[in-house]
Amino acid sequence: MGAVPRVGIESPPWLRPDAVRVRGGLEAPRVGSGGHNEEERMTLTSSVVSRELVVLYADVAGSTQLYETHGDEVARDAVGACVALMIETVQRFGGSVVKTIGDEVMSTFATPVKAVLASTEIQGAVRSAGASGRFATGALRVKIGLHFGPALVDAVDVYGEAQRVAAVLVKEAKADQILVSGATLDAVPPEVRAGARFVDRVLVEGQARPVEAWELIWEVGGLTQMAGGARPAGPGRVASLRIRYGEHAVEVDASRPVLTIGRTAANDLVVQSDLTSRSHAEIAQRGGRFHLRDISSNGTLVLTAAGEVLRLRREDHVLEGRGRICLGGTFEDNPDAVLEYEVG
Repeated sequence: MGAVPRVGIESPPWLRPDAVRVRGGLEAPRVGSGGHNEEERMTLTSSVVSRELVVLYADVAGSTQLYETHGDEVARDAVGACVALMIETVQRFGGSVVKTIGDEVMSTFATPVKAVLASTEIQGAVRSAGASGRFATGALRVKIGLHFGPALVDAVDVYGEAQRVAAVLVKEAKADQILVSGATLDAVPPEVRAGARFVDRVLVEGQARPVEAWELIWEVGGLTQMAGGARPAGPGRVASLRIRYGEHAVEVDASRPVLTIGRTAANDLVVQSDLTSRSHAEIAQRGGRFHLRDISSNGTLVLTAAGEVLRLRREDHVLEGRGRICLGGTFEDNPDAVLEYEVG
C-alpha cells in the first residue's frame, strides 16, 4: 500500500521530518549512548537479545463499537485497511513490526526520533485516509503509546520494560492521542519534544516509580487547547501527603512520589502485623493526586473523615483530606496495622 497523501493536516514545525534531519537521514544522537553502535550495545544471552529500543503500540480506538454498528464483515475490512496503513507507515520510518493483535500493531524502532515521527505520521495518514473514504465505516481514530528503554528480544516477540511501559501508555491514551514517556522525550532533539504536554504519572508493573506520560501534539489545530508543556497545577492539586504510623512520619511528594508499605524491610514503611502482606500497598502521586493501591491478599480498609469505610482489594483509591488506613483485617481487630494520612 502506498503512502496516503496528508490532505488538509498541517503538522507542527517541530514534528516535520525535515526539521530533525541529521547527517542526511532521520537519525538523531541518542542520550547516554556513549557513542557506541547498535552491535556494541547488544548483549546476547542464549537466543535472547538485551538492548535499548522503542516499543510503539498503535491501536484502532472504539473498534468494538464499529463491529456492533457496521457488522463483522464491514468492520473487519475497515480495521484491516487501517492496520495495513499503520504497518506501511511504521516500515517507511524504519520500524519493525513485531505482531498485530486484532486492531493493534506492535512495532519497534532503533531510535526514538524515528518512532516519534512515525507516530505522528500514523495519526495524519489515518485521518487523511478516513477523509478520502478509504474505510468502509467512515473515519477511524487511533491511539498510540511508545517508550524508549531496555527490552528483551527473541525470535518472535519483545518484552521487558520498553514493552510494559508502552502497553500502559497506549491503554491510557485517548482516541487521536499519542502518549510518550518522559524517558523517550529525553532521548530526542529539543525541536521534537518542544510540542509535548505533560499529562500524568502512571503506574507500571515492575517499575519502581511512576512513569511520566506526555502527549505529543501532532497537528497545528490541536495547539490552542493543548498549548504548554509544563505540569498542570489546576484546582485540587496538592503538594504532599503525610503518613503517620506510630512514631514514624513520612511524606509522599515530588521528591518521593511513591511510598511502598508492607511487612518486610524491603518496603519504605514497614508495618509489623500478621495480617499485613509482605508487599501490601503503595501510595503514588499522579497528576497532583495521591493514589492508594492495594496489592495484598487480605485487602486494605480506608476510613475517610466523613466516616465512610472503603474496602480495597487489588484496587486504587484517591486519598483526599484526612483519614485512616488499615492494612489487613479491621480497624478494631488489627490496630497494629493502622496508619493515619493527611493530604495538604
